[in-house]
Amino acid sequence: MNLLSVRDLLVRFRTHDGAVFAVNGVSFDLDEGETLGLVGESGCGKSVTNLAVMRLLPSPAGRIEGGEVVFEGQDLLSLDESEMRGLRGKELAMIFQDPMTSLNPVLTVEEQMVETIRAHRRVSKKEAKVRAIELLAMVGIPQPEKRLNNFPHQFSGGMRQRVMIAMALALEPKLLIADEPTTALDVTIQAQVLELLARLAAEHGTAVILITHDLGVVAGMTRRINVMYAGFVVESATTGDLFARPRHPYTVGLLHSMPRLDDEQGQPLIPIEGTPPDLRFAPVGCPFAPRCAWRVDRCWSEMPTLDPLDPLQPGKEIVTTGPGATHRVACWNQPTSDEVAAAHPLRPGFVPAPPPAEAIR
Repeated sequence: MNLLSVRDLLVRFRTHDGAVFAVNGVSFDLDEGETLGLVGESGCGKSVTNLAVMRLLPSPAGRIEGGEVVFEGQDLLSLDESEMRGLRGKELAMIFQDPMTSLNPVLTVEEQMVETIRAHRRVSKKEAKVRAIELLAMVGIPQPEKRLNNFPHQFSGGMRQRVMIAMALALEPKLLIADEPTTALDVTIQAQVLELLARLAAEHGTAVILITHDLGVVAGMTRRINVMYAGFVVESATTGDLFARPRHPYTVGLLHSMPRLDDEQGQPLIPIEGTPPDLRFAPVGCPFAPRCAWRVDRCWSEMPTLDPLDPLQPGKEIVTTGPGATHRVACWNQPTSDEVAAAHPLRPGFVPAPPPAEAIR
């Protein structure tokens, strides 16, 4: 049985300008101890998807309007707030995107960590403090006994992020969601934080969802990657297979817009043209169609389903998790291997289908 199973998740934000279609039917599974990368541009729904899993959407604007989030056989969307509080921190934990604002500036690190531990375990303040010191030492904070009495502003950005990781791991959760854990950190600290997350996840058998816009980060950190665009998962595969055989035009664009250390010829980066769609409009067809060089007529009217890249053998099932996960792509006109390498269509006479008149806003 999967540790976490998300099915057809729909999230909307109700605003004065109308609904924002933030997450549009996302589905994925996660096994115990597995590390899943969630990548895509800013605003594609990565963080909102996982805030919905944690039931931490801003209220009353953010609403889960459909789907299931099943954790260890229990549908989290059916629980009341007190039941969810009992799971957060203890079974599910999240490292938030900005360590500068995620810690309470008027409370010491000790007060915040002790409160977290005692909210879920029947221990004294002294025992909770001992555990807090142990956690700070585990994440590499020097002189943890002294630093425990400091306020967040007395820590650097990298050390604040380590404190956030320590708090998230305080109760050894089964699932850890890391939302852009290296944002605003220099490359040396980024490497240290990512190494720390990988080591702690391996030692404790914790399943990790790593949210980032950087494919380079997930390359060495995850077993499997979901690529998101405009609230949809458009490609899903094991990490090695995704980098070796990207098949969604958006994934191809992401890879070609990222510098490579092994590029000895100094090939120029190829940006993805255009801008992401306005999520205030209900999705019609493939959301990437306006920016896609491979689009065909049906892309404007039909959203493709997330289907296996390779034909399945009779009786074989689609594998949605683990090291043997099936490579799945949501695209009506997938690039060939040569086109992936060139980053544009190579078929003689092919011209991207123009948008219908009603699609022009």
